[in-house]
Amino acid sequence: MTLTPQIRPVSAADAGRLVELNARCSERAQYFRFHAPKPRLRAVEADYLAGVDGRGGVALVATVIEDGEERIVADARFDLAGDGDAEAALLIRDDFAGRGLGTQLLGHLLELAPGLGVHRLLLDILADNTAMLALARRVGAEPVAFDGRSVLYAVSTVR
Repeated sequence: MTLTPQIRPVSAADAGRLVELNARCSERAQYFRFHAPKPRLRAVEADYLAGVDGRGGVALVATVIEDGEERIVADARFDLAGDGDAEAALLIRDDFAGRGLGTQLLGHLLELAPGLGVHRLLLDILADNTAMLALARRVGAEPVAFDGRSVLYAVSTVR
């Protein structure tokens, strides 16, 4: 059975579901998202991630119903960084990776960003995260910096 994710804004009630998302992701996916080992998302961190107000950033989740419960299978967000820039990040549950969900979520972020005065989304991508590097290129992002560990990509929100 194929589940079709529904995309919606994150809410404060999603904190527990964000903890569960992180727990259901591989160590590799967690590392790519947080740039460090993250075997467990603490409640205070989940509360912060679920508390996006739409003024300082945007967060979207993709959800499915599994075993009668709504579960988050992907989280995509950006936080304002100043000077018309915002830093974006995505986490997709491994069993939903490779289905175009990252492209869809990043597309939504690019559509929403100008409404908050964002001219450029920045993506800080570890050099061995080939899937995210490919996604950045697909949406037209260009590399703007490399620190020896990660590549900073920028994509214009002006279409």
